[in-house]
This record gives sequence, C-alpha cells and structure tokens, in this order.
Amino acid sequence: MNKITVTNLVDFGRKTPKGRQTLINNLKVPKISNPDDGGGDYWISALSCLARAFTDNSKNLIGDKIEELIDKIEDAKAKISKDMFQRNINILQEFEDFDFNTLKPQGKLSALKKPKDKSIVVIKRLPLFVKPHHVYSFEENGIKKIGAIWFVAKLNGFRTDELSMVTDLLYRYLDINYSDEFEVSVEYCIAVDVNTPSYIPYSRIENGDIKSALIPTVDEMKKLM
Repeated sequence: MNKITVTNLVDFGRKTPKGRQTLINNLKVPKISNPDDGGGDYWISALSCLARAFTDNSKNLIGDKIEELIDKIEDAKAKISKDMFQRNINILQEFEDFDFNTLKPQGKLSALKKPKDKSIVVIKRLPLFVKPHHVYSFEENGIKKIGAIWFVAKLNGFRTDELSMVTDLLYRYLDINYSDEFEVSVEYCIAVDVNTPSYIPYSRIENGDIKSALIPTVDEMKKLM
C-alpha cells in the first residue's frame, strides 16, 4: 500500500462515500513516484521560503522570494503557471510581518536529522507519511526537550479539525522517534496552515481545546480497505 499523506487524509474526509472508496482503491495501487507531503511541489516556493524564514527569522527572505516569483509570473506563458506563482506570493505576503519567534522557544535550538526511514508512522496498520520542515532540541528548566514545525498547504486552507490531524500526526512522529532521549514539547509541536494562515500546537489537543480527527479518520479508512 502507498504511504498516506496529509493530503490523502484531508481529501478522504471531504469526499462522498463513493469518492472515499476510490481514494482507498488508488492508495492500494503501487506508485513509482514518491510525492512530497504537505502540499507537494505546487507550493514549494512558499513552503521552502517559510521554512528558511523560521530558522533565520529574516523578513528579507520573504520579500526577496516575492520579487523572484513576480519575475517568474512575467516570464511564464501558461496561465496555470502564473496562477501557481501568484498563489505562492499570496501566502508569502501574509507572512511578511509575521513574528516566527512565536512558533519556537527562546534560547538555543539544535537542529536534528529527520531520517527518511523514520518518516512513516504506522497507525492501525496504515502507513502515514510525516515530513516536518524542522525538528530541533532545546533545554527548558534543565529538561532536554524536542519540538518541530510543519508548514502545510492546501488550496483554500484547512479546517480546524483537518489541521488538528497534522499536529496529532506530528506529535506521534516525535514521540515514536525521539522520546527515548527527549521530552516532546506539546507547546512547540506545531502544524501551520500557510493558506489561512493559522497554526495548532499539540498543547491545544492535549488540553481538550481542540479534538483531533486523526484516529476517527483512520478508522473510517480502515473500514474501506
């Protein structure tokens, strides 16, 4: 079975019963390609820029990327390409004045590797694909902790229950792969919907403020396998 991406999870929840079955059937067909998660190549200009801005906390990066994409619009011949570049610009403009420090703890952050062989989180025998942009360690009150940020994109954005699945999945990824050495920070395990824009830290799921739709969605997918 193909790995199940965030896009698959969200699309499944939005489809009719017939559409859901078609999606499941397609997942069973082996694919040669290995598509990226969280929006894929369509949003790569915005997502990669925001990932860099998160580490550098530089607004110049975003402004420079916007100028670059404006030039690409002028050079592009196809309307579909012009629309793609414009949508990436629209995302970046929303983050021009954003304070990325609100998404990470104060102090020194140490970037950690994200091995590809650890990118699958198996839930009820379903292979769910996780690809955060940054995983990092930090120390808080003498405790070694780990946090992560995952920027995701989808046309017109995610509903709260949909974005909660991304955060929940990210937390499980950190817990499985890093909790032997670090305490997972619920405050800084964050999924960011760049289209809205909005974000959800795992702490909001843990304290009951938001209910994750991850397990209910997995259960519904399992029924159609």
